[in-house]
Amino acid sequence: MIIRPLTVFERESVRNFYLSLTPEDRRKRFCCTISDETISKYVDRLNFTRDMVVGAFDESAQLVGLAELVRGAMESEMAFSVRPEKRGQKIGTQLIQRLFLRARMCGVAKVFVLFLSDNTPMRRMALRAGMAVSTVDGESHAVRALSAATAEELAHWYAEENLSHGRYFGTLGIVRWGSLLNRSEATIPQPAEVLAPTA
Repeated sequence: MIIRPLTVFERESVRNFYLSLTPEDRRKRFCCTISDETISKYVDRLNFTRDMVVGAFDESAQLVGLAELVRGAMESEMAFSVRPEKRGQKIGTQLIQRLFLRARMCGVAKVFVLFLSDNTPMRRMALRAGMAVSTVDGESHAVRALSAATAEELAHWYAEENLSHGRYFGTLGIVRWGSLLNRSEATIPQPAEVLAPTA
C-alpha cells in the first residue's frame, strides 16, 4: 500500500474517485445524499495548498482510499473514504495516522471528524485512533487533541514522503510498461500466422 499527498494536478483523480462511490458510500462520506454535480463542485473547491488531500494506492497504482484534512483556526476537520472491496485492510487507519502527523507538523492542536451514527467502520477507526466519540441526533463527532511534532517525527515524515512518491511513480511506471508490452505482444504475428498461406 502506497500512501502519499495528492497535488492540484490530481484533482480529476479525486473527482473520479468520489463520483465512483455508490449512493450509500456517498451518504456516509458526505453525511447526506449527494449528486454528481454537487460532488464535482465540491472537488473544484478543494484547496490542495492550504489543506491536505492524501491518497492510498494499491499494487497497480489505483486510488483506493482518500482522506482530507481541512485546516481551521482552532481545529481542523478530517474526512475519509475507502473503496468497499479494500475495507478491512487498515487503509483508513494508515490514512488517519498520516493526517495526525501532518496536522501536528502544521501546529494544529485539535482534529475532529463528523460522521453519521450508523457509519460503524468510521466509528471503529476513530476509537482505534484514540479519538473521543459522542453522538447526538444521528450524527457522531470524534475529536482528539494533538501535541506538537518532534524533530525525529519531522525527519521520519520527510523520509516517508520522499519514499512514498518514489514508490508510487515506480509502480505506475511498471504498470504502464506492462500494459504497453502486453499490447505489443498482442499485435506481433505468431509463427503460424506468418507461415499460413494466403487465399
